[in-house]
Amino acid sequence: MDNPRENSVRALEKALIVLEHLSRIEGDIDLATLTQELDMPKTTLLRLLNTLKKHNFVHQDERSRRYRLGWALIYLGQAANKAFDIVEFIHPFLEKLSRKCGETANLVFLDRNHAVYVDQVVSDNIIRGVPAVGAPLGLHCTAAGKVLLSSQSDDRIAEILKAIKLVPLTTKTITDLPQLREELKRVRDQGCAVDDEETEMGGRCVAAPIYGKQGALVGAISVMGPTNRVNPETIAALSAMVRDCAEEISRALGHRGNP
Repeated sequence: MDNPRENSVRALEKALIVLEHLSRIEGDIDLATLTQELDMPKTTLLRLLNTLKKHNFVHQDERSRRYRLGWALIYLGQAANKAFDIVEFIHPFLEKLSRKCGETANLVFLDRNHAVYVDQVVSDNIIRGVPAVGAPLGLHCTAAGKVLLSSQSDDRIAEILKAIKLVPLTTKTITDLPQLREELKRVRDQGCAVDDEETEMGGRCVAAPIYGKQGALVGAISVMGPTNRVNPETIAALSAMVRDCAEEISRALGHRGNP
């Protein structure tokens, strides 16, 4: 005998799948196409759509009979925005990453033509990196900056590179534009970036991008430490930790698949 509670849960899960699918569609969609794309029985899908439509989570055009998201989601979104602080949401992931690798973990956002530290969890080690929250950082010389820059469209990268100066902070800072472009391509391919004493001698940093729904760039996370600990022997494992954490955060933010 079917369990009514389990049936309700399955119906709710299917309804959420419908809403999530509609959120990825630009404009509206007809029932036949939606049935095919969701691989769901037409009668089941129609029943779900009618229920969602009744509560204004889905809107159906009276003439075309096509479906799109309904206005009730606007109010839910506004309520969620009031309660949701993305920095606060990501902070526990930074804490876990810092404990796992033993280094300072940071959350970095893009702000026009530079990046900025917005949160951090400081390492317990006596010798450690402690950047000031709110401090700007260069896009060409830091791991997080290179991640954020490489995640932009080609046109936006060109626009940013015209606006910034490749200022040398150390003897290792990339100041050659073709070399920087090659570095950004490498960062895109690898899914992470390394600051190899390019900002400050004696310190290294590894960063990876965070994405939200539909592949929208949210920011970057990074870990930093002295070169005696973040070195050629440890940097591969550290990079994997950062990438794994970034992917975990991205999934929690609703990202699915490739950016």
